[in-house]
Amino acid sequence: MSMKASAGRPRRFAAGPVWLALLAPAMLSACLAASRGPDPRGMSGFLDDYSRLREGRPEQPSFVYRNPKVDWTAYNRILFEPVTIWRSGKGSLAGIAEEDLQRLAAEFHTAVHSRIAGIYHLVNEPAPGVMRIRLGITDARQSDPVLDVFTFDVPPAHAVPGEQKLNAGMQALAAAAAIEGEITDSVTGELLAAGVDRRRKTREITSWEELRAAVDRWASWLADRLERARSGQLPAQATER
Repeated sequence: MSMKASAGRPRRFAAGPVWLALLAPAMLSACLAASRGPDPRGMSGFLDDYSRLREGRPEQPSFVYRNPKVDWTAYNRILFEPVTIWRSGKGSLAGIAEEDLQRLAAEFHTAVHSRIAGIYHLVNEPAPGVMRIRLGITDARQSDPVLDVFTFDVPPAHAVPGEQKLNAGMQALAAAAAIEGEITDSVTGELLAAGVDRRRKTREITSWEELRAAVDRWASWLADRLERARSGQLPAQATER
C-alpha cells in the first residue's frame, strides 16, 4: 500500500412559424440542459477527459459517457486495476487511519470484483478482447495544486464488525466523495465509457455496515450494465446520453 501527495494527476458511460418562435427559447434551453457536462475545475483529474460527460438520468451516474462506436460483445475479459482514493490538499488523508483507507478501498474493490467475476473472466495483462477498468473514490478538485492519493495494494488482515462506527474523518469522506471510473480498450487505450457518480445523500453513512451496503449497491449496478453490454442489450446511444 502507499500514500503519496501528488502535484498533478498520477496514472495508476407540425407547428407554425409563430409557435416555433415562441417555442424556440424553451427548446434551446432544453438542448443546452441535455448537453451540460461537469465543470472540470470541480473534478479530481482522475479521468483523462471530462468534456464528453453529460448529465445522467436518475438510474445512471451523475455524469456519463458511452462511446457509440463500441461493439461491447467483442469483449469477454476484464483487467481490473486497484482502486485509488483521491483528496484535495497535501496530507488531506492523514486524518484517516491508513488501515481505514486500506479497508475502504478493499471493500469497494472486493465488491466490484466479486460482482463482475461472475460475468467476465478477470485477467492481469492487456490483450485483444480485454477491457481495462479503473475506479477511484474522489473528494478532490484538479484545480488544487496538490492532491493526496492513496493506492490500494492488499486488503487489511482483519475485518471490522458491521456495526462499528466510522470515525469522523471517514464519515466526512463518505459524505463528500464521488466514484469516478473509466473503461478502456486494454490494448489501444480507446475510451469505451466513463462516469462520475456523486452520492445522492438520502441518509448519512455512519457505520461500516452502511458503507458496505452502499458500495455493494454500486457494484451491483456496474455488474448489471456490464452484463447487458456483453449480451448486446444496452439501450441505443441516443437514449443512453
